[in-house]
Amino acid sequence: MIMRISSGLSALAILAACGALQASQPEEAPVEDSAPVVEATAFLTENAPAPEGATDTKGDGIYRDAEGRPFNYALLGQKLPEFKAPRANGSVFDSAAITQWTVIDVWGAWCSDCVADGPYVAALERAIAQDPDLDFMSIHVPASAARATPAEMWGKYGSLDAYFESAGYRLPTALDLDGSLRDQLKISWTPTYLLVSPDGIVRGFRSDLSVAGNEPVKDFLRDVARVKGEVRQAALLVIGPNGVGDLNKATPFTVSVVESVFTGYDVIPVTGAGSDVATFEVRPKGSEAARYRIEPDWTRGYIARVSTSDPAVRGPDGETIGQTTLGELSEAARAACSQDAGAPGLLVCPDPSAPASFVRIYDTGAAGENEASAKLAELRYLAPTP
Repeated sequence: MIMRISSGLSALAILAACGALQASQPEEAPVEDSAPVVEATAFLTENAPAPEGATDTKGDGIYRDAEGRPFNYALLGQKLPEFKAPRANGSVFDSAAITQWTVIDVWGAWCSDCVADGPYVAALERAIAQDPDLDFMSIHVPASAARATPAEMWGKYGSLDAYFESAGYRLPTALDLDGSLRDQLKISWTPTYLLVSPDGIVRGFRSDLSVAGNEPVKDFLRDVARVKGEVRQAALLVIGPNGVGDLNKATPFTVSVVESVFTGYDVIPVTGAGSDVATFEVRPKGSEAARYRIEPDWTRGYIARVSTSDPAVRGPDGETIGQTTLGELSEAARAACSQDAGAPGLLVCPDPSAPASFVRIYDTGAAGENEASAKLAELRYLAPTP
């Protein structure tokens, strides 16, 4: 787990990049059902055309609502840039330390909207601290590189420590001292909240919590849980040298463990012809067709091989069973292929980058003399065992 980094805020002035100064609010301020919700505070997982009436007021290609909040985020769906930032305690935060789901809060003490969000951020960090699969960090940024002096960042407080004394809570904070990190992260509004997955992809974006209505902290955490589930399910449709979903290490061959990996699927024990050794078929709910077949190493009681012949599953490079041909493999990869001793019509091609972990199987029997036209028939992940 990475060290948690978060923020408490204090505003010094009303700036164009942030709304007017507001009073601090409770963790879940009661809001009438009819209270307006600012559209630009919606939780986004992908960028879409801005609604009618939105304008590019700054000429930077970013469409905003009447308050200046953006309707999209440039890095949504992309890899989070690599960066390092000093912590307020003198250590350094490295984005490479993000190895699991992480909420990033980008804020500024000069920002009135951030001040309004402060109590919500504190509640959010406390809730995330109870979730072993989710981390939280925040980064304090200046309004711009031209407004990065201590006087402009801390104002009457003079320091981050003094602000926390005034706010009544204290949370660790990473600092952008010159605006370079703000630019690198393409921040066009504060506060900005990002959801980053363990592979470093920015999966979600939203702005202010305090003006969102309803129960903003709980709603935000529900959005996070939803995205985590969607990404998890999508990962189960890709197989490669790094396994399938969370099945990427030595894994006991038991129904309960396999069910925990393939949530939303049926795990069915089956026996092969002439053998009483069970394997598992992982099937979509209500289907009789196997999406994956899981075979054990019974000497150790662990999963040995996961294979699929389902066109719904893609390989690591997007290859599709029944469509991708042998000719699309690199020359080096084809040189490593060999005939399957148990099935002469199949060609087994270990992945050059991980030959002990992943192989592609091609059906050469139907290709005739043109072997390069042989279609991909199966993908296999060879799991490690203790």
